[in-house]
Amino acid sequence: MTFELCKASLQQTQELLGLVNGTLRDLTSRKFTGKQLYIDALRRVLGGRGRRGPSSIFILLNGKSGVSRGRVFQLSSGEIVEGSEEIVIDPSSVFAPERLSDEVIVSNWCDTCETVEEYQSYFHPRVKSSIGKPITNFICCHIGGDAHGALLAFNYPGDATEYDASVLQGLAVVIGSLITLSNSVSETEKAFIYTIEALARACEAAEEGTGAHIIRVNRYAGALAAYMGLPVDYVEVISYSAQMHDVGKIRVPNEILLKPGPLNEEELRIMSLHPVYGEKILGDSPRLQIAREIARSHHENWDGSGYPQGLRGDDIPLSGRIVKLADVYDALRSRRSYKEPLSHKDTLSVLRVGDSRIDPRRHFDPVVLETFFGIEHIFASIYESSGSIHG
Repeated sequence: MTFELCKASLQQTQELLGLVNGTLRDLTSRKFTGKQLYIDALRRVLGGRGRRGPSSIFILLNGKSGVSRGRVFQLSSGEIVEGSEEIVIDPSSVFAPERLSDEVIVSNWCDTCETVEEYQSYFHPRVKSSIGKPITNFICCHIGGDAHGALLAFNYPGDATEYDASVLQGLAVVIGSLITLSNSVSETEKAFIYTIEALARACEAAEEGTGAHIIRVNRYAGALAAYMGLPVDYVEVISYSAQMHDVGKIRVPNEILLKPGPLNEEELRIMSLHPVYGEKILGDSPRLQIAREIARSHHENWDGSGYPQGLRGDDIPLSGRIVKLADVYDALRSRRSYKEPLSHKDTLSVLRVGDSRIDPRRHFDPVVLETFFGIEHIFASIYESSGSIHG
């Protein structure tokens, strides 16, 4: 029996190491969330389908205020389920992680109590209620790093053992280490997004209202991508990359950008270079690939009549096709030095039948256009929610 326990412990530990390796790869490509960490890690430790492990695990993490919050997780038909709503534990409670020993605790009811019923007094009422049956044993260990909390596993088959404890310690290390690393990646990501926003707003110094415009275009593009059923990662990236569409205007002279009347031929030629300028400004970083596509292609037309490359149809990057419509909608709604703003109703009319400059069937991806008309009320809400700051 001891050999079998050792073998099972080794297998579960190897699976946890495999999870660490895979999660580290996901962190570098920004596919990681804390919830996914719990689901994947817990599935490798919880018992079921012939695997040795506890029937329930309680993950308890300390907050900045000292209050601890956690949930009970269980395995059902091979899938992880949350066996409880959030359980909040005050730092003064006897159940607070700070009151638990720093040592790993391995406990079986028969070692400390005369009856199973007496043993139940050791446990938080909501934990007991979530587990739904008498607790016969448990193992507890601390979670370190940024996570800082406790991991409690309940109801191993037979007795809880030191071998079981070694697996649970491995789970605690995995959770603590990856949450710490994830927090570091999150901070780096926030700095990255801030830098992008700062670069996008560099145009605002020249064109009044551009700040509100780029925020709205981000939101329009995200809504279109989401309702087109595109992957969540793509929706997230386009929702902050769309604001880079006109970054190339930094290199366009203010007298052209702010000219109240129509541009002459030479001024139009200079203005039409801003997609090329934008692509060069964004450089060759893989993280800015979508932003680069948008900057370069958001003035291309579905029929090939756009600029700077005259791309047509599916040769135009999808990100550019999405942002083109988002940009045009907001431009029609907004006041510019050379035009008055249109209402949402009048803008819909232009995007249905066209005007002297816009031919919807020739200029827009038909799928993007159809999606727009399905969610046009969201566009109206986004525009109005920008308050008095209209671009």
